[in-house]
Amino acid sequence: MAEQKTGGEVKLDGKSPIRAAALAALIEAPGHGWDVARRASLRMGSSWGVDAKHVYSYLKRLLADELIRVEREPSDRPPYVLDVYYPTEKGKQARRAWLAARPRTKVVRGDLNIRLGFSTEEDIPELLRAFAERRLDVLEELEENTARETLQVSYVGTVISLQCSAADKRLRAEKEWIDEACRKLEERREKRSG
Repeated sequence: MAEQKTGGEVKLDGKSPIRAAALAALIEAPGHGWDVARRASLRMGSSWGVDAKHVYSYLKRLLADELIRVEREPSDRPPYVLDVYYPTEKGKQARRAWLAARPRTKVVRGDLNIRLGFSTEEDIPELLRAFAERRLDVLEELEENTARETLQVSYVGTVISLQCSAADKRLRAEKEWIDEACRKLEERREKRSG
């Protein structure tokens, strides 16, 4: 959620980059929820995957903080009316402040890390199965990411290309870690059964 500053100023707090991305997408151009999700996903890269059905909770919070406003506009498709979101001046100011603020970064801690951290030697077969499944997912994400490569003919094209590059590097590093974990778990299982 947004953090209140004194004087009624609202700022983006960095806890939700997707919330900031939705606001930035609306500052680029007003749009309805599905459009905002599509544009945010495009700009953020394949590893984010902003889900259209979940973007509405972010839009609701942006509305509550008065960073955006909504207008019902006619549509040529059912239900023949759309909620179209627009940034407010307060939203534009919050985005500028967010861009100028120091980024909040964290180490990614996924479900596999938790499973590994709380496993026992008896859990090795299940862990190997989970790692194999995640490895397939990573390979699929790498393939999808490669398919998203864009020409760098515009600033947006350059941004999308940089996002794809970052996702590619993270995914390749995760695949390398999965391969290492599987090797070491297999070695451990062989020592235990041998």
